[in-house]
Amino acid sequence: MTRRLALQGASEDDAALLRGLLEQAASSLNSAWRLHADADADLLIIDIDTVYGHMDWLRAQSMARPVIMFTEHPQASESGPVLHKPLTVGNLIEVLDSISANVPDRPELAPIPEPAAVAPIAKRAPAAKTATTPAPPAPEPTPMPAPEPPRERRLSDWLAGGALSAPVSLRDSGAPELVLDPGARTFHADGSLRSLAGYCTRTITPDDWQPLDTAGLAKIQAAGKTQPYARLLWLCHALGSNGHPAPGMDINAKYKLSRWPQIEREFPKHFRIATVMMKQPATLTEVAEQSGATLPDVIDFTNAYNAIGYIETEGTATAEAPTRDTGRGAILARLRNPFGGG
Repeated sequence: MTRRLALQGASEDDAALLRGLLEQAASSLNSAWRLHADADADLLIIDIDTVYGHMDWLRAQSMARPVIMFTEHPQASESGPVLHKPLTVGNLIEVLDSISANVPDRPELAPIPEPAAVAPIAKRAPAAKTATTPAPPAPEPTPMPAPEPPRERRLSDWLAGGALSAPVSLRDSGAPELVLDPGARTFHADGSLRSLAGYCTRTITPDDWQPLDTAGLAKIQAAGKTQPYARLLWLCHALGSNGHPAPGMDINAKYKLSRWPQIEREFPKHFRIATVMMKQPATLTEVAEQSGATLPDVIDFTNAYNAIGYIETEGTATAEAPTRDTGRGAILARLRNPFGGG
């Protein structure tokens, strides 16, 4: 069966080249493909190097549509199937064959046969009447299941590898602009880390992101205020857990900090919790009792530091940590270190 392929955001020259390569590759492809101009195509190829192409790609992903990126950036391969510029017939065959299993077949209508010549009907003697059994009613067609609605995404989901393929920005009233650079896994925002709390507790759709061009990103990088994704991921879990253990975390297990973390000034209770969890493995309830913090606060703390690799569970392998001075001066020095520093 022939499958429909739509090219979005690309130039006319690229569209003509793709059409020619499809003809060249026809005999080598596992499935037949043809270019299609309407929105009901079976597969989308989106040029993500254009201003709005990246947003179109995010929107198609949120709707669970089969989609291929068309780009000149080699690192985009980490985010899904990619056709690289300039197009080649080998790359086209490889990508279309790899994704064809994820593209449902489109039923095609059988051609209507030409009417046959009608022969004269010979007269026959009337047939004897016989009892006939009525044919059983045709079974009703089984309705197709409704597609699942796209899952709501929060900032922590967008920080995952492959969720974004190009720099973007996000704006909320009352909060500083947030810029993400997925290639370098860094973010930029003016103000304190706590000022980004609103981004961590809301859902974020593909349409909320705004593309950021190369010049805009370079200007932000030159300001020297970029920070690693880990700080933002930490904040998302510290504020978004709501006292519930993260998936896979056993409330009855014993946990310990593998190294002393940076304690954010906006979270004064975390110093007491960290002090207890540096001593020895303990259950979350024991940590709450010994630190004087509430159990929900301890759970949020553990979720946050577990997300960035600071928590070890009793009985698991421990990464070798450098020798630490546990004196008061060393603790105060660590409070002043950058996030994640030794």
